Amino acid sequence: MIVLYLAIPASVLIIWLLSKDYELPPGMEETGISREVLKISLFIFNKLFKNKMSFAGEKVRGYLKTLNDKRDIERVETEYYIRKISIVILMALAGSFLSILMYASQGSSEKLIEGKELQRNNDGDGEYTAHLIANDESGNELGRYDIPVKERIYTKEETDALFETASKELERVILLENESLDKVETDLSLPEKLPGYPFIISWSMDDYELIHYDGRLEKDLVPKEGKLVTLTAKYRYGDYRYIQELCANLVPRELSPGEQVYESLRLLIKQRDEEAVNDENIELPEDVEGKNVSWSEHVEDNSLMILIITLIGGAASYVLRDKELKRGIENRSMQMLSDYPQLVSRLALYLGAGMTMRNIFEKLGSNYVGKRKQGAPQRYVYEEILRTVREMAAGVPEALAYENFGLRCQNREYTRLSTLLSQNLRKGNSEMLNILQEESKKAFEERMDKVRKIGEEAGTRLLLPMIMMLVIVMVIIMIPAYMSF
Repeated sequence: MIVLYLAIPASVLIIWLLSKDYELPPGMEETGISREVLKISLFIFNKLFKNKMSFAGEKVRGYLKTLNDKRDIERVETEYYIRKISIVILMALAGSFLSILMYASQGSSEKLIEGKELQRNNDGDGEYTAHLIANDESGNELGRYDIPVKERIYTKEETDALFETASKELERVILLENESLDKVETDLSLPEKLPGYPFIISWSMDDYELIHYDGRLEKDLVPKEGKLVTLTAKYRYGDYRYIQELCANLVPRELSPGEQVYESLRLLIKQRDEEAVNDENIELPEDVEGKNVSWSEHVEDNSLMILIITLIGGAASYVLRDKELKRGIENRSMQMLSDYPQLVSRLALYLGAGMTMRNIFEKLGSNYVGKRKQGAPQRYVYEEILRTVREMAAGVPEALAYENFGLRCQNREYTRLSTLLSQNLRKGNSEMLNILQEESKKAFEERMDKVRKIGEEAGTRLLLPMIMMLVIVMVIIMIPAYMSF
């Protein structure tokens, strides 16, 4: 198991040695361990992902092109995947180290001494349960045992006020897997103390050959026709004594060879426990029915589960990063729709003042750059306006620049606007001004409709909390009224 946990750190170390000479894309200024992890991610990206994009990868590339400058899309895409892969690597390493630590912490025993003796707790520290595995000389498992190891001196109490209910509870508790005392096939539970009751219980029976004081049956000695055995429970609390007699009908059950070995070991452990009740340690059996027995402590090893959970978390973070990118596209679309009425209104205002459409775009772009320098938030539609201004400055025909503007915005409203701007070059400003004024009025009306729709959806979402509050208020009112009768 430890080899599996070390495989991931070893693989990361090998990849780190191979990626030492790699250079990160410009703009990634991390230092120290973070930089080395990013180099490892770059190596994995170049070997496994680069130039091997699936349909999902093409969608991600499209999202990145929408949200970033297309001229630098290769660097942006590389940085995006490097950071995704680095998250998976860090989570895998964390899972491996946690699994190793958990495995190491569970691998040692403080109670099992040299595989032969169990150490008792001191008086007052309480008893504990040792989880042990018995193996023969060949290493084959003979059984797993939950052995209660009691403290050296026992202190327990009873109360005579609860005897009547405790006696009924005891009839149910002692059955274990048996249906009733009329048909007892497996071991009984003869507890020395009932949970919730302050009694100390001692047991006696009229046939110790068939049943031990702890409830274990000598199944091989039970006659085929069955045998009635009287169990006597003696309750003690200070100076008070109570007696309860129970009749158990023991019936035989055939044991497999493995069950016989298991029962023999249990009997030997119990016998040595009784013989060494005042000793610090219990000597465990070294042989049973001609087989040598070696002991090791059984521990709950959850280290592999930790590794699996962290690997799943890393894979989930890799996938969710794409969903986060998609949410960015949705937020961009909502923001651009929100800015559309104001943009059309400004276009109509500047056009009515006598400016050409090209000058209007340059004016809007320069105003936006000035506001950004003063700390204003990013507005995607004005980023696209800046790109359009740069295209026209680079020699792209004005009509084509407006068409590209509509395509980049990826909204029906902006596509319609780009068509109107292209027509402006042919029809002139006089007709275009009326069209823009009508478009502005229509855009504000559509925005009001969307706001109204969002408000209605919010009211619907609030319906469930309101119903829950109504139910709570009704309960607060009705319970005191009901209890007053």
